[in-house]
Amino acid sequence: MKLIYEGVDIWPSVSVNACVHEMNASGRSDTLVIRFNDTKGLWSKWNPVKGEKVELVEGAARTGKMFVSGIEPENGLFTLRAMSMPLSGENINNRSWESIGFLQLGQDIAKRHGLDFAYYGVKDQIYPYLSQNGMTDFEFYLQRCQLEGCGMLIFDGKLIVYDERYIEGLEPTATLEIGEDGVFEYFDNSALSYGSAEVVSGKYKGTFTAPNGGNASRVLRPRNPINCTSNGEAMRYAKNLLRAANKDSYTGTIKKSLLLGYAAASLINIKTAKASTWDGPVFITKARHDYIKGETKLFFRKLLEGY
Repeated sequence: MKLIYEGVDIWPSVSVNACVHEMNASGRSDTLVIRFNDTKGLWSKWNPVKGEKVELVEGAARTGKMFVSGIEPENGLFTLRAMSMPLSGENINNRSWESIGFLQLGQDIAKRHGLDFAYYGVKDQIYPYLSQNGMTDFEFYLQRCQLEGCGMLIFDGKLIVYDERYIEGLEPTATLEIGEDGVFEYFDNSALSYGSAEVVSGKYKGTFTAPNGGNASRVLRPRNPINCTSNGEAMRYAKNLLRAANKDSYTGTIKKSLLLGYAAASLINIKTAKASTWDGPVFITKARHDYIKGETKLFFRKLLEGY
């Protein structure tokens, strides 16, 4: 294993007693927490600084470039926290744009924070006018992603946007069998789902009804106003907001010995010995790898069909 801090592998020089890497499919930065013995106060003497770069590598698995966000010396221990988002992503901004595309907006935000930009299966959209008021750049762009049915993540110095339906249409990357050596839980949240969504913006209105289930008595209406320039745009937003609200209707978790080949925002097939109704493709929403305990916990959801 390698722990590369500002280009230097420090793993042989430290005694690590906790090391957890958490990957998220969308909406939250990946995190890395490492705790090691520091009875001689070596790390305090090295004077680590927030924003410096760190990366964990274990064989083919890697956290990618991450940025130190927390430094905590305490009682002979030293805890280092890092995240995939640059620290500049916490800054609140106020900006506006005229006639800008969804992808161009992502490229601009990525560049502003020293990141590259990549997208998968995304259909570009042009906005006559956009206004960002009192929000961080990534929080603002995440809202646009949800309106367009997309997920957003930051990995290894890159802002990545993907169309959720596109990813869900790909072939699963692997099959994971859950036997006696694993812990499996599933949750039925469908009672909280919505039967339809409605977006109203001045004279424009769009509604979308869930084609496969949903609680017909529950109508999703956004609390905050959404600016629309046509009925078609309002309908597109209604459809994607309904997807965002309903996609976690059926979720689950798997805990097994370390599974380094599994990452968030990917599809796998699962086969369970005691819950065969869950067999088939699922979307990984979070992957938590605990390197010291030697275990992985995967959080997943069933695919949302029809929209």
